[in-house]
Amino acid sequence: MMASKPTTFKKLMVQKLTSNFREAVSIETVNMCHPKKGEVCVKNKYVGINATDVNFTKGRYSASSEVPFGAGFEGVGEIVEIGENVEKFKIGQSVAYLDGRCSAYAEYVCLPAQGIRPIPKAIPEYLALLIAGQAAAKGLDKAARITSGETVLITAAAGGTGHIAVQWAKAVGCHVIGTCSTEEKEKILKELGCDRVINYKKEDLSEVLAKEYPKGVNVIWETIGGKVFTDCLKNLAIRGRLVIVGGISGYKTESKEALTKVDLSDLPGQLLYKSATVQGFLMYHYPDEEGYYFKYLSESLESGKLTVLCDNGEKTTGSEFFGVEGIIKAVEHLQSGKNIGKVVARVS
Repeated sequence: MMASKPTTFKKLMVQKLTSNFREAVSIETVNMCHPKKGEVCVKNKYVGINATDVNFTKGRYSASSEVPFGAGFEGVGEIVEIGENVEKFKIGQSVAYLDGRCSAYAEYVCLPAQGIRPIPKAIPEYLALLIAGQAAAKGLDKAARITSGETVLITAAAGGTGHIAVQWAKAVGCHVIGTCSTEEKEKILKELGCDRVINYKKEDLSEVLAKEYPKGVNVIWETIGGKVFTDCLKNLAIRGRLVIVGGISGYKTESKEALTKVDLSDLPGQLLYKSATVQGFLMYHYPDEEGYYFKYLSESLESGKLTVLCDNGEKTTGSEFFGVEGIIKAVEHLQSGKNIGKVVARVS
């Protein structure tokens, strides 16, 4: 079964391995895709932008990345065609999805029906619940193991993942510290419930933590890398947990490694004498309960318990990120660090 579709569509294809997204991709017009057995075809309405997109175009996720290949991890849209043996979906249904084939940056995409999430309406807020929201919830629950009464530091707290992590930690009953770079972000983080906001353009992170939290911080959600990582590590509490979620300070470099190198010569001592832990976290290594977390976050969004901030460019750049061309601008906007909330682009 299928709805009316054009004969061709536009998509982004990676043609060069570089962290410069604009140089890496080209806009291609290709023949319309049709779902195979067990698949559906989705007309994208919005796609989600992720900081790690530039790691993907650099080829850091595979030792043998050969161009060309697609890009984009997530989208929301409407089902326009259904393949054989797909019974639980129908034409015109709104869905959200994670694209394991990494081809979401397109006007249309064909995907396995398994794992696609039905949603009431194809609005961009659901994009923030796929990677960003689940990373925040699972990471703080499973890796950081936060409990009520603990002090939790969220770096890049006004970003797509950060602003949800702030709310998740507050809901558990934690004292939440958030870092950001502008006064506007400060205001938003306070509205979201941050107990202490550190604008690192005006204050020194390490000095604030040492002075105001002399016993250290119980849990640190670290997404920046470099000096921020070092400052955070130094201010861990006894039995503290530092969870490495990313290292965006190194993503735009052309080195093979995504994470900025730091001096870890004294790491064993720092951890030993505090009984502390440093742990990496990638959401894909925690596949269990994915349906539960997406359902819980969706219900929280729909009931108003969770605030989802989406940045489509209008308020932050003056114009909406629209079309396949707009995806490129949206990626550059996120990498500039000027975004507030989850960066999204409207495809149709």
